[in-house]
Amino acid sequence: MEITILGIAWVFYFFVHSYLASSEAKSIIQRKFPFLFTYYRILYNLIAIGGLIPLAIQSFLIPEAYLFSGSKSAGICLLVIGLILLILAFKAFDGAEFLGIKAEGKPELVQKGMYRHVRHPLYFATIILILGLFLLVPTEKMGLVLVISYGYILIGYRLEESKLIAVFGPEYTTYQKRVKALIPYLY
Repeated sequence: MEITILGIAWVFYFFVHSYLASSEAKSIIQRKFPFLFTYYRILYNLIAIGGLIPLAIQSFLIPEAYLFSGSKSAGICLLVIGLILLILAFKAFDGAEFLGIKAEGKPELVQKGMYRHVRHPLYFATIILILGLFLLVPTEKMGLVLVISYGYILIGYRLEESKLIAVFGPEYTTYQKRVKALIPYLY
């Protein structure tokens, strides 16, 4: 039963995360609560982190029987690679703007850094990071996190693609033809 509730909680987290990132949610907040819209990005990040922390604790820090053993080195290696890739992907953004400390400027299609090799490097880094966590802590809970996260990434990147096409039009579709979506040079 506990694993079912955890799975539902992860699905709910990803749903809320995607919905709050949508243009629809942003326009609703802007229309109905204009005084809050200035702080939208900060609130979005606080909600994302606030929801992630208890799920992460429940998923990897509470001991559970391992499904298999002997993958700690590979897990640590992939975890470190995933973290490095996350840092490299974030370098393409203005940190203060990303966190919501500074007002968002005019949208710009980023095609530098990791974005030259993959359209969604944050998702790519997350794929590697979560696989590393699963190999490091190969439990049923982490297997569930792996499957749900990968499912979310497959759905989430498509939602993001639609939004990016709406914002950047032909410039983005040209970029799509040139650069793979989730895994450099493969997919």
